[in-house]
Amino acid sequence: MTLCLALGGALVQAASLSDTDKQFLARYEKVRGALAADDLNAARTAAGDLGDDGAALAKSSSLKEARAAFEKLSDKAKQLAAGQSGYYVAYCPMVKKDWVQTSETIANPYGGKEMLTCGEIKK
Repeated sequence: MTLCLALGGALVQAASLSDTDKQFLARYEKVRGALAADDLNAARTAAGDLGDDGAALAKSSSLKEARAAFEKLSDKAKQLAAGQSGYYVAYCPMVKKDWVQTSETIANPYGGKEMLTCGEIKK
């Protein structure tokens, strides 16, 4: 199934996600949830399931390091999730970073428990 979106008057088609892409986004969501909960061990474990993409985060020795590595994962997640239903791109104005999540309720992976609800859904 292909979705069509109108952007600036032009029709853009969002290709269906491959099983590999769906797996990446599901594993990414586990990392995001762990970072939102300030759980470094769970984030590292979940990142290990992302193979080469998650290697830097899996080796992180602090939440700060893990969140820096998560930013690169978010770039890929945003590309994959673009135009797909069930995925939301969120933005935190405090840290000026985006992420993808599967709920409309903000759960900020960059702020963790301290700033859990800081952010807004961009689309």
